[in-house]
Amino acid sequence: MEGYQGEPIAAALHALGIRVLKHSHRHNRPRGFFCAIGNCSSCNMQVNGIPNVRVCVEPLEEGMVVESQEGQGKLNV
Repeated sequence: MEGYQGEPIAAALHALGIRVLKHSHRHNRPRGFFCAIGNCSSCNMQVNGIPNVRVCVEPLEEGMVVESQEGQGKLNV
């Protein structure tokens, strides 16, 4: 996938047509952009193996591994 280095990860995903970023813990409902300023947890994704990264404020870098996460996410150790 492609995007502009330094733009928020969520902006790059949105431009590519990816609207669902995670699913809620309790009801497994799809979540996407909501506040776009890092105040909520709707855009939490797993980035380079680290869960709960708020991708609406995390800058895009070359070679990142960005994955959706289920609920609260799990740390890959």
